[in-house]
Amino acid sequence: MTDFLAQTSEGWLLASLFAGALLDALPGPCLFVFGEVFFLMAGNLAHETGSSWPVLAVLAGALTADQTGYFLGSKMSGPLRRVALRTSRRRAAWRRARAGLEARAILFVAGSRLMGPVAWITPTLAGSLDISWLRFSIGSFLGVLIGVGQFVLYGWLLAAGSGLIGFDLGRFVMTHAASILIGTSALGLVSMLIWRRLASCPPSVR
Repeated sequence: MTDFLAQTSEGWLLASLFAGALLDALPGPCLFVFGEVFFLMAGNLAHETGSSWPVLAVLAGALTADQTGYFLGSKMSGPLRRVALRTSRRRAAWRRARAGLEARAILFVAGSRLMGPVAWITPTLAGSLDISWLRFSIGSFLGVLIGVGQFVLYGWLLAAGSGLIGFDLGRFVMTHAASILIGTSALGLVSMLIWRRLASCPPSVR
């Protein structure tokens, strides 16, 4: 894969990595796009090509998603609060999140990147609560660096390990990229549907 970037449109590749990281953390598309695939691919490409641009692309996409969520939250705080405060359970969750953001905004935002679905709503919530943009941005940067960076590192290590046994992981991933993305997305959606189904079933009486 040493000539990969020379044989492929570098702009298209970087745009795809950026878009994948962006959609992974945006409310709505995040249900259908799994950024881990793009993060692993970025790490693999960084190892195989020696270029840092794939890594920068996914980091930039993730940071842009957080900033977009924060902006949307700041502009739609009224409707968001009406939805969040509709039931007592939501009000309790809202109060807990607000207390965490107001007391430890940087740590709360950074930690949310490691907590799955919480990462999707934290930027919007922070914007709707008028949390300082600077504090939010610092927390976002730290969270993306750790949350996204770990998968980039896994991709780099996988590429390094496959190289030791003579297997071109990068070429395999790019050749089957569409199948991998569709397969992982379908698996995630099926898992989510099963979880929601099980969660909605009343407990059995014994």
